[in-house]
Amino acid sequence: MKLKTVRIDHFKHVLDSTEVAIQPDITCLVGKNESGKSAFLEALRRLKPAHGAASFSSPTHYPAWLEKRHRREAKAKGRDLDEKSPINATFTIEPEDVAAVEARFGEDVLLSDTFTISRKYTNQYAGVFEVDETKAVANLLADIELPTVLEPLNSCEKFSIHTLVQTPRLPDGIASARRIVL
Repeated sequence: MKLKTVRIDHFKHVLDSTEVAIQPDITCLVGKNESGKSAFLEALRRLKPAHGAASFSSPTHYPAWLEKRHRREAKAKGRDLDEKSPINATFTIEPEDVAAVEARFGEDVLLSDTFTISRKYTNQYAGVFEVDETKAVANLLADIELPTVLEPLNSCEKFSIHTLVQTPRLPDGIASARRIVL
């Protein structure tokens, strides 16, 4: 995978970096002192720290002059400020990564060669892949022998997927559990 774009939003004194394109060879951050260059890199490091636990904390990292007001506003709307994502990054999926996905879920499941990942102030990750869920389920079902009572699944062409659980505690980095409805 290669980093393609990054966006920092309400982290330290960076209110919104807008989407910053990352060049394949060198990307240079230029700006005046206290303009957010180090904060940008610090947020990027917290997306996937190489060493130790580098986590986000809204009381520490949210812009101090806005934190209390934004927390009150969010609470009034029934939201939690800690659910905000201070970093969103888009990656290009390289051929060996596509091959790994296809080995697990079958061919032609990925609809795009990019995916986006974000990390919230709660330190939960969210990833967005463009996938053909119907094809993925069909490929998975083709590889298992179903009991007689479940045979209709083998010929199923139409189903919908409903999210049941959103939790950071599922195994293998799975962000949500899903239920298939025929």
